[in-house]
Amino acid sequence: MDKSFTFEINKHTEPMFGESFWIPQSLERLYIEVGTEEDCGPAGYIILKDEGGHIRLQKLIGYGSPLICIGRGPCDTSIGGVPGSVGAGRWELIIYIFTEYVKQRPGDGACTLTVRLADAAEGDAPRPDYTGRHCWVSGRGDGELFHDMYDWNKVFRRERRWYKGDFHTHTCLSDGRETVENAMKKAADMDLDFYVPTEHNVIHTGWVETEVMAVPGIEVTTEQGHCNLFGIDRMPEALPRILAHMGGTHTGAYMEEVWEEARKRGWGISINHPFLHIWKWKYEETPLGQIDFLEIVNDPTYTYAEKSNWKAIRFLDWLWQDGYKIYGIGGSDSHNFITEYYEGAREPSVAGDPGTYVFTEELSPENMLRAMKKGHVYVSRHCSLELNICAGGVSYLPGDEIVCEQHTEVRYCVKITGLEEEPHVYMVMNRVRFRIELVRSGPDVYEGEAQIGLEPDFWHWARLDVRDSRGEFAAYVNPIYSGKKEHRLKTFKEAVHYMEEEEHDQGNII
Repeated sequence: MDKSFTFEINKHTEPMFGESFWIPQSLERLYIEVGTEEDCGPAGYIILKDEGGHIRLQKLIGYGSPLICIGRGPCDTSIGGVPGSVGAGRWELIIYIFTEYVKQRPGDGACTLTVRLADAAEGDAPRPDYTGRHCWVSGRGDGELFHDMYDWNKVFRRERRWYKGDFHTHTCLSDGRETVENAMKKAADMDLDFYVPTEHNVIHTGWVETEVMAVPGIEVTTEQGHCNLFGIDRMPEALPRILAHMGGTHTGAYMEEVWEEARKRGWGISINHPFLHIWKWKYEETPLGQIDFLEIVNDPTYTYAEKSNWKAIRFLDWLWQDGYKIYGIGGSDSHNFITEYYEGAREPSVAGDPGTYVFTEELSPENMLRAMKKGHVYVSRHCSLELNICAGGVSYLPGDEIVCEQHTEVRYCVKITGLEEEPHVYMVMNRVRFRIELVRSGPDVYEGEAQIGLEPDFWHWARLDVRDSRGEFAAYVNPIYSGKKEHRLKTFKEAVHYMEEEEHDQGNII
């Protein structure tokens, strides 16, 4: 068997097109070789459906090996593929245009895509990026991709402590440069305990052997903005409609379908890099009540990151002031080789910078996601924290509610390790900031303590803000809170409007 198809992609190409083809008899393997022009980049997605209409492969073209393979087992099935029999019958090749990328190309953005299907690879063909031994899918999904082979209760660590991870990462399944194997080597070098792969509109179907806990995720990517889903157990049902109508007027409605499914299935929802350059969040009618997390630090090495990250932190303070319990997380959003630097960057973009720490009794996927949703989370760069929060003889974690029937004093202690020079630490309570005095207790260890008072029947929230000696971001600790407040703001647009209006009147203070 040997078939080839050629497609032209430009700014006017329909978002979805494809071809069907026949496999005359069962095969051991089906090879798909994707050829693009050198500067074509991630112009589109390939989806392959078998003779039963089941999705057997999904991948963003342009990165990783140009040779993809589907075989009977995970060790001869490319990442993003579903292992199993390659049966005789009518198969379908679907191409979805990555319109967000294509529209950014200069001129008419035209490029040529060639797809060759064969039952054998040529002798000098590059080796495909295989899924590995740990397969997450069985292929019994009736056309959808289910993570029915993933063990959500597997315990990776037994200690009760803070665990470091990354909630926004990419490999060559989408537009990351690293293979999964290399990404895990880098994750281990960064002392990560967990790693959440969040590819653009595609999901991993398995993982390599590693001591780092990998938790399924996805970055739902549209021209209206990017949002991450954590702890997914299947491909979101509305995702094919999002891909087929990229740039269309119904994108917001499809995203709300995704969020509704996420609520039903217990997935976490995060708005990514809400104010970042051309990738900022644009779906203004987003109901604030749909959001679990806000990415307050996205790839701090990126050229446009600093200003947008500080704005995201201020925006989250606005949401807390309005009574929303939405937790801040970080994401490296790392796409590059470790040898690559963004223009003006002092450090490479790498998974684990920033690190997002989650406190849990034991490290398992289920425990980590449960603790994350409770807000037992802080985000940091180049340092780690020890926190001791006490009120009325009871210990609390970030994200906890402190119930008080009378005036209650909270003792908030912090130990910061890893910074050579003394940082600046602030308590932010109800958007009012005051500095915490520190004592140096070791070569790179600083300790401080604050006392705050809570009153019954009032909405209070308080978080820590840590900045290094240059005033740059070092850590964000999610708030503790007390009381309730009726929301005045309902949508993303309303919240941004009031925040920007106030900052215009008072001056933008970082």
